Amino acid sequence: MPESQPAKPPFLWGLDALARRLAGTPNYAQPEARKRLGMFQGWFSVGLSSLLALTKAVLAWLSGSIALLADAVNNAADIVSSSVIALSFAWSRRPRDRGHPFGHGRIEHIATLILSLALLAVGFGVGRAGLQRLLYPCPLAISPLLLAVLFLTLLAKTWLALITRALARATRSETLAADAWNHIFDILSTALVFLGLLGARLGLPALDGWAGLGVAGFIFFTGARYLKRSINVLLGEAPDPALLGRIRTVALAQTGVQGAHEIVVSTYGDQHMVSLHIEVDAARTARDVHDLAERVERQIETEIPDSKVIIHVDPVDRSHPAFAAAEKILRDFCAIENRLEEFHDLRLDDTPDGPDLSVDLMLKLNLPALEQRDLETRAEQALRAQLPALRRVTLHRETSYSGATY
Repeated sequence: MPESQPAKPPFLWGLDALARRLAGTPNYAQPEARKRLGMFQGWFSVGLSSLLALTKAVLAWLSGSIALLADAVNNAADIVSSSVIALSFAWSRRPRDRGHPFGHGRIEHIATLILSLALLAVGFGVGRAGLQRLLYPCPLAISPLLLAVLFLTLLAKTWLALITRALARATRSETLAADAWNHIFDILSTALVFLGLLGARLGLPALDGWAGLGVAGFIFFTGARYLKRSINVLLGEAPDPALLGRIRTVALAQTGVQGAHEIVVSTYGDQHMVSLHIEVDAARTARDVHDLAERVERQIETEIPDSKVIIHVDPVDRSHPAFAAAEKILRDFCAIENRLEEFHDLRLDDTPDGPDLSVDLMLKLNLPALEQRDLETRAEQALRAQLPALRRVTLHRETSYSGATY
């Protein structure tokens, strides 16, 4: 969902009125509403998961089913993970302090990391138990009443998954999205257990072990998926290209901005720390440039909610007679050289012996030093071949921090 569009209250399968009262606003993505709804979902999930785990544990004791016991353990793990989710939403909105000047927003990703590790551990344990049951099958006591109660737990889990998925979309929470997928895989695993028990009742006890292995696979896959996601975020993954495009579009829309580059976005929960360079006419006064930079900052902060923007200004003098020709040479060079992503801060200064040219070249990430020097040499040769009057060419190498350039 684009950052500028308010989230609409979702259909919450019977909990709509309660969610509206908790949020206090129709936009569930607002920070305070997001916190309250995230905590509500976490504690609601704790309560329902506790009931389901207890029910399945009793059914497993009565039937002797290893798959049903594994499903009970899976729901018990949900109690821990949902508690972590609820607490993470409360913690993430704590005010900034000296030790955490950017706030506590990334605690949500740490919660997802803990959730994923718990799922991996549970998946391993469940898989081992399922394998043991396959090696040593035993008769099970499966009654129609047991199957009926298990089917009711399946419906309850489906209800919780639908509520969590709707809240995840409305609040734009990756943690709730991860928890929704966790509930969805719980549904699939419980359905697999149901089929295994039904097969055991029909005289195929080995199906209980296979069902246990299937449940383990679902749990392990979910844990691995969100382990990777949470680690990527905590390591500092590249921002969404759509967000970078919006920032650049807003900057260029301000009168006086001739270019925008080196956009860097660091995300802390729902807070965005944004920095970028803008190119302006070098003839403008320092006061004009300062006012323009502040206008760009305010406009981006208005268009991108929960963002703090810092602008660096690059003065560019396009009045030099050779500027247009040098700019075209570099654009043509970028078009044929895939190791070079873009250029900026092109400057030409006259001296008695001819003009000096300087420019920043944005190179591909992880380009070997030998290739960097070769690229620099070829760029200088292209400039000197068409602008022989140049006295000095200074090329500065840079690489992108955003994963995308413009």
